[in-house]
Order: sequence, then C-alpha cells, then structure tokens
Amino acid sequence: MEFIERIRERLISPAGVGDPHALRKLTEHFLDETGFLKELRRLEKNHEAGESRVRNIQELAAGMDDAGGLANPPMERLQTFLEEITLDNEREDKEESAGEAVTLITMHSCKGLEFPHVYVVGMEDGLLPHSRSKEEQTVDEERRLFYVAVTRAMRSLTLSHCSARKKYGSLSPCHPSPFLKELPPELVEDGDAKGKEPVKSEAAKDMFATMRALLD
Repeated sequence: MEFIERIRERLISPAGVGDPHALRKLTEHFLDETGFLKELRRLEKNHEAGESRVRNIQELAAGMDDAGGLANPPMERLQTFLEEITLDNEREDKEESAGEAVTLITMHSCKGLEFPHVYVVGMEDGLLPHSRSKEEQTVDEERRLFYVAVTRAMRSLTLSHCSARKKYGSLSPCHPSPFLKELPPELVEDGDAKGKEPVKSEAAKDMFATMRALLD
C-alpha cells in the first residue's frame, strides 16, 4: 500500500506538468522497483524472446507521454492514454464484424493465401532482412519470406519503408531493404517520383468529378 501511495503521489504531483517524459520516467521507475522486466527475462527460456518482450514494454512506456496535453498532470495524461487504448479496442471489435475489412497478417502466416490488394510495410534493412539474419547467415530465408509476401497480391502490391523510426523516444534513421533493388525495374513504380509529376488536366477533371459525385 505504501508503494501504491508513493506512485499515486507522483502521478498527481504538479511537478510532472510540462515534463514531456513524465509518464515514461514514472513507468521506468515503476518497472525497476517492481523488478517486472527482470522477471520477464527470467521467465523466457530464449534470451531473444525475453529481450523482445522487454522492448515491447519499453516502447509502450515511451509512447505514453503522447497522450493528453503537457499542461496536465501525469495522472490525467495516463487516464487519457488508457481511454484511447480502450477506444481502439472497441473500434477493432466493430470492424471485425463488418463485411469488408483489412486483414493484418504476418509474412509467416500468409503462405497459401491471396488478397486483391497487398501492402507490405517496413521494407527496411534491419527489419527485412532482419538484422540477425546477417549474423546467422539466413538472408536467403528472409528473401524467400519476402517472395511469399509479394506473391500474395492478386491485383496490386504496395511496398513502403520509413526514412526514420521512433525508438525509445528518439528518431533513428532507416535505410531501404536491399531486397527492393532486386525487383525488376520495369515492374516497379516509384510512388515518390510519381507524386512529383504534374497532374494531367483530364485526370484532375475526373478526380473533381468523382469528389462532386460523392458529395451529392
């Protein structure tokens, strides 16, 4: 009870107002004092699996301060964060009951399936191929996994990568996956390059006509 009261006092303390990392600091202190991360590592027989679970918790802690305004005490920001998670879960439940929906699936799970439109995100060096694959000499297996993902598309395939990702509260630069360079150039359309091309008048008229039809 004493521990809970100490945490509660820090949550409602005005000292956290204006601090952009107040919830992260408090969460890290909570995890350290309870020994939760050490217990996660101990319970996993596989070292990498344990570290992966720890990283997930750290990512969650790093994103908690994004909820609510800095002018609010940590307690109110925490409540906002929890409410947003609850709303997200409710939206997912509603979407699952809809006739048409987006299927979120891993590359490992999509073998044998096909979809009209496929989007493969995170095409970055270190994610695909994974950073461990170079050390374990399993890059060829990662390439086969990429092939499986690409061949799931029936009509269109969109590949994307980030220029930077936020890790533990700070941005880290990212580089495109080397697998992208192995695709046949004649089959690839660069989205960034296409976006810089001037829009043709006929295409613009069609676009505005479609927008008017939707508003009517």
